[in-house]
Amino acid sequence: MEKKIKDDEDVRRKGVGLPLILALLLTVLLGLALAGCTKLEVTPPSFELRLSESKPLAKPFDRVWARAIGWFDANELELERIDERTGYIEGKLAAATDSPFMDCGTVATRNVVGKPALTQQGRVRMQVSGQNAPRATVTIYMSGTYKLSVYDRYAGREVYRSGPCVSNGELKKRIFAFLDS
Repeated sequence: MEKKIKDDEDVRRKGVGLPLILALLLTVLLGLALAGCTKLEVTPPSFELRLSESKPLAKPFDRVWARAIGWFDANELELERIDERTGYIEGKLAAATDSPFMDCGTVATRNVVGKPALTQQGRVRMQVSGQNAPRATVTIYMSGTYKLSVYDRYAGREVYRSGPCVSNGELKKRIFAFLDS
């Protein structure tokens, strides 16, 4: 009888050992798979968001307004709103990759198939004031967003990120130079 009890204990130990080894192996394999997943990190821009810039111009409202319309037209911005009575113009910059006018941060990737697809879209809002004054004042607001996608080779799917971009001030300088010429 004692031999039978000992044999039963050996069987139980062997029976428990195999599932335990399989569970441990599965845990290790799952950990390795997760460690190899796609990594997609976006570090935001390092400088502060500049919401707007204003500049008084030594020109009357009518001249500045005409130049502002000309700038939007010459740069082929899609006009979303225009109101001469209030001096407001709003337009959308075409989707671009790596715009010289916006900083969307830096991207770090790991385990992706192909190059990440990045698109940026900017919005330019301009307020021309001083309709009854000898000089007009122009305020320019610029903001933007990015959309980023990469192919995750382990999951077999696209991974997306999106977020804000900030103006680096270059477009505002160009607009003011155009309006002041």
